[in-house]
Amino acid sequence: MNNHEKRGCDMIRKTRVFIVLLLTFVLMLPAGINAEGEEKLDQQGQTDQAEDFKVLKILSEGQEVVDLQMRLRDLGYFNYKVTGYFGAATQSAVRNFQERNGLYPDGTVGPQTAEVLYSDKAVRQEIASGKNDGLLPVSRGGRTSMGQMYNWFTTVQYIYTRNTKAKVTDLYTGISFYMIRTGGTLHADVEPATSADSKKIKQIWGGWSWNRRPVIVDVGGERIAASMHGMPHAYDFISGNGMDGHVCIHFYKSRTHIRNAEDYDHQAAVRRAAGK
Repeated sequence: MNNHEKRGCDMIRKTRVFIVLLLTFVLMLPAGINAEGEEKLDQQGQTDQAEDFKVLKILSEGQEVVDLQMRLRDLGYFNYKVTGYFGAATQSAVRNFQERNGLYPDGTVGPQTAEVLYSDKAVRQEIASGKNDGLLPVSRGGRTSMGQMYNWFTTVQYIYTRNTKAKVTDLYTGISFYMIRTGGTLHADVEPATSADSKKIKQIWGGWSWNRRPVIVDVGGERIAASMHGMPHAYDFISGNGMDGHVCIHFYKSRTHIRNAEDYDHQAAVRRAAGK
């Protein structure tokens, strides 16, 4: 085969390859356009759906808020009477739900929060019940008898000083008892003032328990948001009070004595006690 014939064969092969590539591109083109078109339609549908969703937040009201509060109450996050008004207590309940369910805790109910909230996968709030559990009142304006979230290191330790007796009220049951601060530097170590106070603690927690619960501490003319567990441990200064050892009350920014770090569950309960 001479050079002229070789060049002719090469040209034919190149032409055939070009034709095959061209046909392949033409055959794939409609599928690519359709796929892109369907994707755009799906995105548009999702956008329209998101735009139609009514986000619930502070000052929202109506049947949607009623449904929200009932669902939060069923899951253990909202211990108040249903009002149909989205106030501070509802916002706090939503934020706590979001924290427990791995959602961004902004306190508003958007599509993502609603999807989890009304699903079977929603994580419930575990609360140790007392005999006098009931729904706490909340005004239409969202104001409740919540505590102030004061910093332990800059404020509370100088109000709730050692040997001072404070009235402690469990947020969920409304049961009150008296605790004396007997120690603690990174948080308050406290002991019941009397055996009657110890009985109330066991009533609320259902026995001695490490469960953290939001409480309001009345001391020095202030109502302070706090968190308390009900498990006596370590040293004991007050005898005849029905409890051997002391329990811990944490406040905003307080820390544990062992790790010198904030306890996540205690801080979450403090925010609940403050209506945050």
